[in-house]
Amino acid sequence: AWLVNMVHRNSFVASNKALGLLLGLLLLSSTLSAVPAKAEDQAPAAEVELTPEEKEQEELNKKFNEQVEKDIKGGNIELYAYFPGNQDLKFAVGELHTVVAGARVQEALYGKFSCNGLRASINSPYDAGMVIQNFTYTEPFNTVMQGKDKSLHLKMSPDEQLQERKFQLIVYVLCRYLPEAPESPADFNQGLAYYNVAFNETVEFIDTSSAIDFSFFMLLAIFGSMTFALLYIFTDIFSGLGSSGSAAQKKGKKPKAVETGTVEANGDEWLQ
Repeated sequence: AWLVNMVHRNSFVASNKALGLLLGLLLLSSTLSAVPAKAEDQAPAAEVELTPEEKEQEELNKKFNEQVEKDIKGGNIELYAYFPGNQDLKFAVGELHTVVAGARVQEALYGKFSCNGLRASINSPYDAGMVIQNFTYTEPFNTVMQGKDKSLHLKMSPDEQLQERKFQLIVYVLCRYLPEAPESPADFNQGLAYYNVAFNETVEFIDTSSAIDFSFFMLLAIFGSMTFALLYIFTDIFSGLGSSGSAAQKKGKKPKAVETGTVEANGDEWLQ
């Protein structure tokens, strides 16, 4: 009986293991069937057929990009910027300063390029992306550049609250480009915007409000000297007139008779 019980128990355990193995295989097969096929095993998607209009537009865009690459990025544009009154790159805060900037184009861009604006920005010396102050000038009309430079003038005045220290100054030139020369300069308003840097350097801001102005004191000294000279001249003239008048007054008066004493009468007084 004991042997029979052991045989029955072992057969029950073996059947349970077989059942567990069967369930595991079924679960694995269902998991593998749920995994999507790889991209290379999938059927390729059908390409979208472009309409004739879309094909034409795509061809025009391609030609336009090639033309832009040839004209603008081919070294045909030279930008420049300078400061007539600040050649040492020192700018007094609270005062107006002139920025002259522009573009010089080669023959390939004659009639297809127009610059009509400037922008200057004062940025942090530690983070060039931190703009502190902006100045912008834009002409109300476009002009066609025909074999000459185009210079623009911008007035900038750094805020008086800025400290005496170095800042980053960036000057941009604002232009428009057309692949073909337009019939009218107004067509540049629909052209491709060209916005590039002409100057990007560190400059120094100074405060001249408390500094001694030598020229002012020089003018003050000259004015004082002229005032003193005029006063001296007029004083001398008036004193001269006064002394001449006194002399004339003394000359015009008759001397008074002075009594010298008693004279004896000898009968000849009538002869005197």
